[in-house]
Amino acid sequence: MSVIVQGGTIGAKKIRDASVPMEGWSLEALIRYIPPSKITAVLNHTGSSGRRRRRVPASAVVWLVIAIGLWGDRDIPALWRQVEGTLRQLLQAARLCKPPGKSALSRARSRLGARPLRQLFLAVSRPLAQTATRGAFYRGKRLMIIDGQTLLLPDTPTNQKAFGKKKSRRFGRMVPAGYPQVHLIRLMEAGTHQAIELLIKPFKNHEYPQAGALLNKTQPDDLVLWDRGLYGYSLLRQATDTGRHVLGRVSSQVRFEVIRTLSDHSFLARVYPRQDRRRRRKNGLIVRVISYTFRDPNRPGHGQRHRLVTTLLDEQQYPAQELVVLYHQRWEIEIDNDEITTHQLNRPVELRSGKPVNIVQEIYGIYLAHNAIRALMHEAALRVDIDPRKLSFIHAVRVIRDAMPLLRAARRNQLPKWYHALLCQISQGILPPRDGRINPRVVKIKMSKYLKKRAEHLSPPQPLVPFENDVVILK
Repeated sequence: MSVIVQGGTIGAKKIRDASVPMEGWSLEALIRYIPPSKITAVLNHTGSSGRRRRRVPASAVVWLVIAIGLWGDRDIPALWRQVEGTLRQLLQAARLCKPPGKSALSRARSRLGARPLRQLFLAVSRPLAQTATRGAFYRGKRLMIIDGQTLLLPDTPTNQKAFGKKKSRRFGRMVPAGYPQVHLIRLMEAGTHQAIELLIKPFKNHEYPQAGALLNKTQPDDLVLWDRGLYGYSLLRQATDTGRHVLGRVSSQVRFEVIRTLSDHSFLARVYPRQDRRRRRKNGLIVRVISYTFRDPNRPGHGQRHRLVTTLLDEQQYPAQELVVLYHQRWEIEIDNDEITTHQLNRPVELRSGKPVNIVQEIYGIYLAHNAIRALMHEAALRVDIDPRKLSFIHAVRVIRDAMPLLRAARRNQLPKWYHALLCQISQGILPPRDGRINPRVVKIKMSKYLKKRAEHLSPPQPLVPFENDVVILK
């Protein structure tokens, strides 16, 4: 290839080199998880591929939306350069071809809509954990988590109308929050942080009505962990009738009809759908309740009674002490939420789209990127035989970002070699062991249900014993 300066203009010969991928758009580091064939199939199925030959084709727009989840700090034209590839961009510039502008890319996103990204997410999202995956199973049961999350949106009239704003009472009147918010209800595989299903709702929507649809996405004999907001007869009945198992917190206000106390001090109880059914002893469902506290005075929750409810009824096969320790893996989804908002996106307002349809499109693109990163981390962890959660997420993101231009410009027959090197480098980002530090549930933000963080909450006394040795099962 030669680039020649001629009278102040730049020209270039036609290039026919196998090292220059002039056809197709993709992010090669992610194509093992998101195959281009899947994108083509989804576009054809949804009728989004289009008949016209456009400069920004639908398949390229899909990758552009996924790129938003990899480079949260870059604008859309910069993301397009990543999708098109540095080498292609340089060659286009040498031919004096202008790249599509921000408005052209915005129109391309609007043409594509949200449905193809939703369908692509469903087509590729699946549990990844294998028998060899460390930490993903409990006594043969795959660990799954259901929980909700809120994200901040740009403050546009359409976003506010579609998703709504929080309000709080201040000086006797209701005051709206600064930004609209969207509420996500997610099913995640605990051992790999794979999002299996994702429902997008206005911020006022509660998780409970949507949790049944997520529970149906699990497999029989899976063990689903959830927070106390999802406790309810209908979900427990659904899990029992379909062969799933659940383990979750329950409010202290819930009353149980005790049937029998078990050898590990947990007890079997009967729950009912309504109070009138309880009086008539009709449609009762047997569950197991575990009450516990902590013996270490430095641990938050010391001296308080905490309760778990589960459909795992055999105390010999599923000891109460093990289930209490196991339940705290529910926080894996909170860790994953932080990975996405703090490290993957790293934006004060997490999403960037001004239109509701593009918000939905963007969310699915972000989680496609997140799942692809986590899939690479899982594959890297299997090669060195460690728990995938012991690998640094931000290290993996940085490695993938750095390797993207190299993989984008590499010869196709060299991709397997570079892909292997990518996995090796990801596997080197091993985190130090998690410590047992637990901080008080206080926040600096004033408008919150938690206590305000003050000077006395800084550097609190730390627990003296490991968590698993601190649990006391109560009678």
